[in-house]
Amino acid sequence: MSSTLHPIERRVLSSLVRAGREDFQALVDDTRLNPDQVRRSIAWLSSKGLVRSSEATTTRMEVGGRTPPELTLFKSVSSAPSPPTLESLRSVFDSSDEFSAALGRARGLGWVAVDKTATQQVVRVANREGPRTLESVIEAIRNGQDQSLSEGQRGILADLLKRGLVTEVQHRVTSIEITAAGRAASEARVETQYLERLTPDILASRTWNGRALRPIDVEAKAPRFYPGRRHPVRDFIREVRETYISMGFTELEGNSVHPAFWNFDALFIPQDHPGREMQDTFYLEGLMDREMGRRGIVANVAATHENGWKTGSKGWGYTWRIEEARRLVLNTHNTVLTVRALSESREKETRVFAVSKVYRNENLDYKHLTEFYQMDGIMVGEGLNIRHLMGFLKEFYKKLGMKDVKLWPTYFPYTEPSLEVVGYSDAAKAWIELSGSGVFRPEVTVPLGVKVPVLAWGPGIERLMLMRFGLDDMRALYGSDLNWLRNRVEIARS
Repeated sequence: MSSTLHPIERRVLSSLVRAGREDFQALVDDTRLNPDQVRRSIAWLSSKGLVRSSEATTTRMEVGGRTPPELTLFKSVSSAPSPPTLESLRSVFDSSDEFSAALGRARGLGWVAVDKTATQQVVRVANREGPRTLESVIEAIRNGQDQSLSEGQRGILADLLKRGLVTEVQHRVTSIEITAAGRAASEARVETQYLERLTPDILASRTWNGRALRPIDVEAKAPRFYPGRRHPVRDFIREVRETYISMGFTELEGNSVHPAFWNFDALFIPQDHPGREMQDTFYLEGLMDREMGRRGIVANVAATHENGWKTGSKGWGYTWRIEEARRLVLNTHNTVLTVRALSESREKETRVFAVSKVYRNENLDYKHLTEFYQMDGIMVGEGLNIRHLMGFLKEFYKKLGMKDVKLWPTYFPYTEPSLEVVGYSDAAKAWIELSGSGVFRPEVTVPLGVKVPVLAWGPGIERLMLMRFGLDDMRALYGSDLNWLRNRVEIARS
């Protein structure tokens, strides 16, 4: 055993032979090794039965950096040459609330009293014993003597703990003790002088010839290594792109800011729709597309809103306003990108998708974020129908490993028929909406010059990730849980 000990292990054993038992920090100081070397040596020596380690947790009180406000007030009063006024004392504190709390507590404890003169109110000292007791308690805590406090002083300590002026800090101490086998191994004579490492000079000079290399324990646990890696959201987006491309789609790119025309009007969403209000949409204050006029596609969409134009619809029956359509908004969905692509492709067979951030003025909860990633796609082609859409969605989600997915009939303003894609989350114990989908209505396609069917859908990336990673809260994806980021394990994909 002694012949296979590493020099670092020997140094640790030698220190323990002298002391018998040492805590971790003392061992680091005595051996002059770095903490990681000592930690690994203890693990190696423990596995060989040469040392024993144990852990104990101690609790210590620590005084924060803030002085109790009532003590600050008392010191200001007692050090003044004459009783100070309330106004002069108020200037000692950072805020009126802090001053009021300090004065109320000091008066309640009987430390000070407020006297009213003919012109103003002044504060005078009423009792000096209380402040002295508080200071003695604080001093005892600083010196680590909180165990010697009297019953009355412990009541003061409890109050300081409740107010956060004193905190309980737990310290974990690791103690290492040498065993009889370790003592024997340390004292045993070493016959073989091992070559500890090979260097270029040793290899070039061949001085390694005839010397023994130190044995390596191939079963020893290696230190954990955390290399840099992409964020899981980025990883998933990359996979989504690869899935779309493998199914014959082309990716679209675009800006995060568009006129409300493309975000709402072109999708047959009326200008008085609640979803367009400030409560749901982020408008860029005072900014608009001033070059947009009521001509071409814009005129077609305007007429469709007002009377249905050539779509066979009656429209919404209101007076459409160009000023509202010109307003710039942060994209509330990625359909703004696909519908613009649709206006350029006309009736050409098309398969395109977009993945980027969208922005909504949502209340944050486990399935809603203010900004999140959304992927949006469309298929344009003669003869396409809802059955084609259902088949595509099932295959798409299958490729992403989503097993428990259902398609429910629903309503959306710009598709008919419409489907809602829902998936069951074991973590949330609920069916979660993954995306909306459907066939674009004529009120959307005809004004753009498209008369063939257009299939459309728009899932949120984070909701799909809830399913993929077995999470019950989307906010966890953007938290700082390093343990999850380093060791995340995906739910098995089908």
